[in-house]
Amino acid sequence: MKPYPGFTLIESLVVLFVVTLFITLPSIVIQDAKETLEVVHFLDHFEKNILMTQQAAITSNERTRMMQRDTTTEYYFYTDTIEKLDMPKDLRASRIKTLYFNSGSGNNSSLQKLHFYWDKNNQKITYSFLFARGHYEKKITTIN
Repeated sequence: MKPYPGFTLIESLVVLFVVTLFITLPSIVIQDAKETLEVVHFLDHFEKNILMTQQAAITSNERTRMMQRDTTTEYYFYTDTIEKLDMPKDLRASRIKTLYFNSGSGNNSSLQKLHFYWDKNNQKITYSFLFARGHYEKKITTIN
């Protein structure tokens, strides 16, 4: 009798295992990259919204503000419109109620510091608002 050609059970399982690896490994890497991009995207939008809120105070000659909700995960930027920004799950933030930008100059007179903690990367991102300049200083430090 002639045996039938084909794969044995062991060979089929090895092929299934290799195919499973090719599918799952990239999805794990993509998920990690997606979480990192969410944080970078949030920080970029946060900085742009601060600049926009400050510039609106200068051009409209009206006081504008950035407000953090009680949950510390929602930020609202009040200018002519209200811009909402949601913080990603990978970040934690220090508590800050409201930042006001003075009309005409755009200066922030509170000198508050806002800290974001990115535990996954062991980083602390600090935004320090400078006196009578209207600008902020961004500082990234490693936390242990």
